[in-house]
Amino acid sequence: MGKHIKKRIKNKHQHHEDMLRHKIEEEIHAKYNKRINYLVGANNELMRDLIELEKKYVIDQTLIKEGFENF
Repeated sequence: MGKHIKKRIKNKHQHHEDMLRHKIEEEIHAKYNKRINYLVGANNELMRDLIELEKKYVIDQTLIKEGFENF
């Protein structure tokens, strides 16, 4: 086999390897992006719930304090 043919084969194999690597990287990126977006959404939902509970707690504490002051 000539030097030119070996170089073409090597380049072709390198191209296929690069394309496969790129495809795998895209799949992994997409998979983890979905997971990250899910976790961020869940965290935001929990934060909203926490804020609501904190507001309710402050209101309840205020009512309790005012109730004791009326006695």
